[in-house]
Amino acid sequence: MPDKKLRLDRDRIAINQITTNALTLTQAAEAYAAAGIKGITPWRDKVEAVGVAAARQAIADNGLTVTGFCVAGLFTRDGKGARTARIDDARRAIDIAAELGSPSIVTAVGGLLPDSKSLAEARSFAFDCLAETLEHARRAGVVMALEPLHPIYAPDWSVITRLADANAWCDRLGDGIGLALDAYHVWWDSDLWQGIEEAGKRNRLTTFHISDWKMQTESLLWDRGIPGEGVIDLKAIYEAMSKAGFGGWVEVEIFSERHSARPAAALIEDIVAGCLNTM
Repeated sequence: MPDKKLRLDRDRIAINQITTNALTLTQAAEAYAAAGIKGITPWRDKVEAVGVAAARQAIADNGLTVTGFCVAGLFTRDGKGARTARIDDARRAIDIAAELGSPSIVTAVGGLLPDSKSLAEARSFAFDCLAETLEHARRAGVVMALEPLHPIYAPDWSVITRLADANAWCDRLGDGIGLALDAYHVWWDSDLWQGIEEAGKRNRLTTFHISDWKMQTESLLWDRGIPGEGVIDLKAIYEAMSKAGFGGWVEVEIFSERHSARPAAALIEDIVAGCLNTM
């Protein structure tokens, strides 16, 4: 029988703003509040479109809690010559997160360096950039939530693809670093349960994103499913996270052109139902 103690509480469901990508930050905040959602994870482009002060006000006016912020990193994207610029950009993202009152910022380190196929070189460069950026995050009081991504995103988004590797980086980096565990990216990993347990022991389970992996997909980036639409055992992952000590928000992060084009009220209703039925 399901463990009722580990059933997801509706009040712990937050929505990552990419899920309603067609909406402005103000529109998203109003739609979430109207649907009874209490947590929001803003994206930087949406915040900058209205300004940090206006974004903070819109979130407060709708009684929402900022559960996280997206995104920092991508250190490798423009090559080694852009190191300073990429670190400065990450620092600015951290500052925005702090201004919004976000406890953390999701961090993707970037893929291969331009004109290079060396994973080792990309990982070494990204780690050094992350370590330097982390000093700023510590001073700002914002945890950098390192996110391992599915291997299909290794060329362009992240050369960290396994939770074990993310845990190892956290061990080396020390204070101020946590983990963003996204079920979409890690569900396939045979060492997932061990990785979650290890992260829990070190109190680094900072962020938990959910969506579903559809058997038939139209896009590897923009066709994720609502919980229950795909093959991920979200309940098992949620239970593992809970048993490892995670008690934070469950953020629904659905990259989907199909879903984000729908009326927000209907989409959110389906999301809540999917979460509660699945988890």
